[in-house]
Amino acid sequence: MNKTLAGLAALATLAALTACTSSADPAPPAQSNTSAPEATPAPSSTTAPSSTDTPVTITAGDQTFSATINDSQVSKDFLAILPTTLSWERNAGIEYISELSEPLTEIGPFYTGVEAGDIVYYNPRDSITIIYAPTSSVPTLTKMGRVTSDLAAFESLPDSVDMRIDLQ
Repeated sequence: MNKTLAGLAALATLAALTACTSSADPAPPAQSNTSAPEATPAPSSTTAPSSTDTPVTITAGDQTFSATINDSQVSKDFLAILPTTLSWERNAGIEYISELSEPLTEIGPFYTGVEAGDIVYYNPRDSITIIYAPTSSVPTLTKMGRVTSDLAAFESLPDSVDMRIDLQ
């Protein structure tokens, strides 16, 4: 059942990503009267980690990645469960997704400008995603951190892989 839900979530994410890409200039978004939180742009990949970022190590098989986790509330909840080993699934050749057993405290800020290297929380699925290749914008993400080592090594990982995340 969980694998079926994960598969459906992956298909929904892929459909959303595909729908967001277009060769034509998109029309400006319509104004909404909803009270949903505003999207904020992701920081540039050249942004240095802040002094409040927490360094972590991600180990998958014989590959080791360095990353930093920011000080948002969702990140603090995640840091509290470390060290942990999670099962991850490759999605669309751009990211790895892991569903958590329990939700994290998610209060934003939400953003849509995802970049390769971002580590994000997707609250509708209580999942964490490591984005390792360029992609288009996706709504309702909360940035948790950033992989700071070479992202190319993610390409050589299997489609399903356990990753251990430890505080440095």
